[in-house]
Amino acid sequence: MTMRLAWTAALAAVVVSGCAARSSQLPGLEMRFYESPAGGVAKERLHEEFTLNATLMGDASLRYLKPAELLKAAETDSGKGDPQKLMRAARTLVPGEGVVLLGTVRSAATGGGSANLAIYSLALACEKTDLDRPGDLRGCKGYVLRVLRTWPAEVYELQDATVSLISEGGTAHGRLRAASEPGAFKAELEGEFAASIVELSSGGLASNPALR
Repeated sequence: MTMRLAWTAALAAVVVSGCAARSSQLPGLEMRFYESPAGGVAKERLHEEFTLNATLMGDASLRYLKPAELLKAAETDSGKGDPQKLMRAARTLVPGEGVVLLGTVRSAATGGGSANLAIYSLALACEKTDLDRPGDLRGCKGYVLRVLRTWPAEVYELQDATVSLISEGGTAHGRLRAASEPGAFKAELEGEFAASIVELSSGGLASNPALR
């Protein structure tokens, strides 16, 4: 069951990142990253705006909820972190009674080229809710990652994120607002997104040939 959920999350993230470039007509999600020197004023170091196509998954939870757990899962035998292992850990799900929101976007910095490619990954675990009804997701906690081709990566813990949804059959439009825990570095997210809805119940997995 756990392996199937992890594979589903990874597959959904690939589909999400591929769809984002084709959906420029949708409202965007802003991500702002700040640096707060000790005793100084916080300065914005990065501002990105994306079209975020995401996946909402029922009957699931995130395996890793804390940055320290993610970083530990990303360690190699040499003790350094691996960006690919970090991304896999961030998309790993376990069976649960809640809802998980996953989204991934790729962005090339000025100058282009794979060396400047950054991957932004959002993962939130929320309380159980009926995804067929409009409303808010409650108790949402998780993280947003900024991952480059080389280590280190940036991991920001998100607490009490606000997510509102309007469902339309198997899809939903949502609005998100979240901020990371205070520290030397900080991330803020605000804006809208589109999401596909997937129920990861045992019956749903068994009835879907693509997940066997």
